[in-house]
Amino acid sequence: MRIPKLTIFAKETGVEIAPSEKKQNGRPEEGRVAFRFFRLAAGRQHIRFVAEPCEAFEISRKIAQVEASGGKETFTHRYESTDGETITKLTVECYERHGRKGYAFSIQRGEESINVAAPQGEFLFAAEFLKQLSVAQSWVSWVEPDAPKQQAASPA
Repeated sequence: MRIPKLTIFAKETGVEIAPSEKKQNGRPEEGRVAFRFFRLAAGRQHIRFVAEPCEAFEISRKIAQVEASGGKETFTHRYESTDGETITKLTVECYERHGRKGYAFSIQRGEESINVAAPQGEFLFAAEFLKQLSVAQSWVSWVEPDAPKQQAASPA
């Protein structure tokens, strides 16, 4: 089986974007989009962020907007669990250094953050990849319930 996946590497960091699934006991499975930001150094933690398909589409839209107009856009995701609320901020930006334009993805959760620089082509490809993946992952498992069995009419 082939699974679509996009990985962007920078000097010491990277980001991987791939399809994912949400599985909960007693509920149907649902499609999601997973982001995994990582450092290339051995033993370093990564930050995994799972987005709903509409959130992945919104991130795609923000990437395209930043590439066209410059600046910075942040997507904030809140997740409530038994451990409390987890806030993740995913930022896409266009910056200029030494007279050259650059693009980057960054993620922040608590005190931890990872920044991944990307060439313009990979930045725009990520937008298109997210756009397509958001549609492909818009699904929910559905099992057709058993139809009630009809009893045969008894002869009178």
